[in-house]
Amino acid sequence: MPDVDCRLVFLGGVGEVGRNMACLEVDGRLLIIDVGLSFPSADMPGIDLVLPDMEFVRDRADAVAAIVLTHGHEDHVGALPYLLRDLDRPVPVIGSAFTLELLQGKLEEHDVVGLADRIVAEPGGSLEVDGFSMRFLHVTHSIPDGLAIAVDTPAGTVLHTGDFKLDPTPIDGFATDLHGFAEEAGRGVHVLLSDSTNAEEPGHSMSERSVGPILRDIVANAPGIVVAACFSSHIHRIQQIVDAAIADGRVVTFLGRSMQNSVGAARRLDILRLDDRDVIDISEVDAFDPGRVVIICTGSQGEPYSALSLMAAREHKWVKLSEGDTVVLSSSLIPGNEPAIHRVVDALYRSGADVFHMPSDPVHASGHAAQEELRLLLSLVRPRWFIPVHGERRHLQHHARLAEEVGIPRANILICEDGDVIEIGERVVKGERVRAGMTFVDGLGIGDIGGEVLRDRRKLAGDGVVVVVVTVDAQSGELVDGPDVVNRGFVHEETSGDILEEARRRVIAALEESAAAHVTDPSALQQNIRRVLKRYFVEVTQRKPVILPVIMEA
Repeated sequence: MPDVDCRLVFLGGVGEVGRNMACLEVDGRLLIIDVGLSFPSADMPGIDLVLPDMEFVRDRADAVAAIVLTHGHEDHVGALPYLLRDLDRPVPVIGSAFTLELLQGKLEEHDVVGLADRIVAEPGGSLEVDGFSMRFLHVTHSIPDGLAIAVDTPAGTVLHTGDFKLDPTPIDGFATDLHGFAEEAGRGVHVLLSDSTNAEEPGHSMSERSVGPILRDIVANAPGIVVAACFSSHIHRIQQIVDAAIADGRVVTFLGRSMQNSVGAARRLDILRLDDRDVIDISEVDAFDPGRVVIICTGSQGEPYSALSLMAAREHKWVKLSEGDTVVLSSSLIPGNEPAIHRVVDALYRSGADVFHMPSDPVHASGHAAQEELRLLLSLVRPRWFIPVHGERRHLQHHARLAEEVGIPRANILICEDGDVIEIGERVVKGERVRAGMTFVDGLGIGDIGGEVLRDRRKLAGDGVVVVVVTVDAQSGELVDGPDVVNRGFVHEETSGDILEEARRRVIAALEESAAAHVTDPSALQQNIRRVLKRYFVEVTQRKPVILPVIMEA
């Protein structure tokens, strides 16, 4: 790579939503901005979590100066314990008070507490860590204590907005610090990285406060139990649900481990205002009139085994929904989750409950800036160079167009993808790419599930498996016993037994042909069986099951 003032390496979060991770390299030292994860899509069977490929950082573990976190959402902090384990040494981890409080349980769960030297970043404050000089600006988002981060480099300031919106009436009274952004503009912002999630949405995002009156009306008019499902980290939404419950003379209870953890962290920091006398344990619900209870839970995305999904399936230990009860799904529909959410909503309706959900009911406000807010920020900051981040390609493209509209030259706008290396000097250009992609977590296995394993899993899920067991003479290769043909998920044996019987005959013929050619190598015999059966199964079923020949020698 040519000699430049500094580099910005994207390992996740550009060209996709989730797995946000970038590395700012100055004089050989690395400042890592966010370490997020994403959740598996439907075509990733058996995968629990998806992490960024961290090889670039692992290869430079000694160069990592600090990790700075914009906010506490999983797509920005969820992969941190895995990175700390890879670095295997204490590293400064910088974030707001609430972000670090949320992280504590995660670090304990992964037994990496000793690897994180936690440093609280105060909005409006500054820090200098291992040569990196940073300033922090408060931004409003769907989680408390979001931060934008300005980092001084030899080429000028690199400003990362984090996830943000411009909410004029935030629940906690702390609006996005536009004055701070203006001050950064006065100093001169060399490169701006800005949230692109809602770059396709015209106008302004709804204020979070606009959801409160709707929630109050729903609770006040509900004759029975109210179940409100939302993201566990959305403390301002939880606060409004709590306020609606108390205004109607109800008590509240919290369901779901992540909900309990987030609420506990928010109450410890006095971010969530809630008196102990208004809270009950879920086991006490039956002791109260249904019209006096609000349950706040997880599961707004239709996650299997979440509290809401169990209620919908009438399998929850403490809550049995019936006619007169009310359910509110107070969140957006994350792309890809629609089928699961719709199944849960249908099941909730079958229980007799009234259901309120987006987009038919305005029970959610986005935490991301829409087009007019993005324009305002771009106009205020006036960066020399602009890189849209946090979004799929279409989001980045729309955000780039907005930047052009406010006067940033097209030549000074870079649309990036995971793996891009941005060389930051007087000019900002793309350099050589680095390896970037997905690391799959499957149970305790991290990184041992590659594309080939996923392909096999998809085939197993889609077309099933056929196991062929034969015994052959080790010297001649002649068939001694079998073949036994067993299938799972391919065809129904009682109705399609003729297919399996013909498969058996074709295996016998293939083995006789191999024996005549004096082929005795078990791997060659396995390959012959696969070839013969693959052709046959495609011919009669148009499907390609996984074929597993088992050769035993006699």
